[in-house]
Amino acid sequence: MATATTSSTSQIDPTIQPYLAQGLEAARNLFMGGYTPSLYPGQMYVSPSEATMLSLEQQKNIALQPNANLQAAQTAYQQSLGGIGQTAAGGFLNQNPYQQQMMEAATRPLQQQFSSQILPGVASLYSKSGRYGSGSMANALGQSTEAYTRALGDVTGTMAGQQYQQERQLQQQAQLGQAQLASQAPSMYAAQYLPSQALAQIGQQQEAIANQPLQEAMQRYSYGQQLPYQQLSGYLSSVYGSPM
Repeated sequence: MATATTSSTSQIDPTIQPYLAQGLEAARNLFMGGYTPSLYPGQMYVSPSEATMLSLEQQKNIALQPNANLQAAQTAYQQSLGGIGQTAAGGFLNQNPYQQQMMEAATRPLQQQFSSQILPGVASLYSKSGRYGSGSMANALGQSTEAYTRALGDVTGTMAGQQYQQERQLQQQAQLGQAQLASQAPSMYAAQYLPSQALAQIGQQQEAIANQPLQEAMQRYSYGQQLPYQQLSGYLSSVYGSPM
C-alpha cells in the first residue's frame, strides 16, 4: 500500500515583511552600532537634611550622658525598698524613741494625785482618829499603793499595746508596699538599658544613611556589568520573536 507524503512551507506575510525587515535592521543597528544606554547620572538617593543629622547628634549626646532622672528614680526605688523592707520585717516594733516620755507624761497626773492627795489624805484620816501608824493605816496605804500601781500599769500597758498595734498595721501595709515595689523591679531593670537602646537605634539610622551611597555605587557597577548581556538579550529577542 502506498504512503502519501505531504510537506508545508511557512512564509512571511508579504504585508508585514517590510515592517519586519525594518524592525530587524533597527535592532541590529542598536546592537552593532555602538549605542550604549546610560544610567541616570545624578544622585539616586535623598541626602539626609541638616535637621536630621542635627537631631541624630543631639539624641546621641543625650544617650551618652548620665541620665539624672533615671539615676534619681533608681535611688528612690532602692531607698523606698530598704525603708519598707525594714518596716515590713518589724524593725520598728517597740522601737518608739519617745515611748518613755509619752508614758511619763500620761502617768504624771496619777503620780501627782497619789503623792499630793491620796497619801496625805490617808495619813490625815488616821491621824485625826488617833490611829496614825496603826496596822489598819498600813493596810489602807497598801491598798492605795496597789490601786495606784495598777492604774499606772493600765495606762502604760494600754499605750504600749496601742503603739504596738499601730506599728503592726504599718508593718502589714509595708509588706503590701514591698510586694508592689518588687513587681516594679523588672521595669527598673529594663530602664537601665534605655540609653544603650536609644544609642543603638541612632547607630542604625546613621548606618542606613551611610549605606545609601554604597547601594548607589553597587547599582551603577552592576548596571555596567549587566548592560552587554541585556543588549544581546534584547537583540536576540527581536530576532527570535519575529514571526516565521
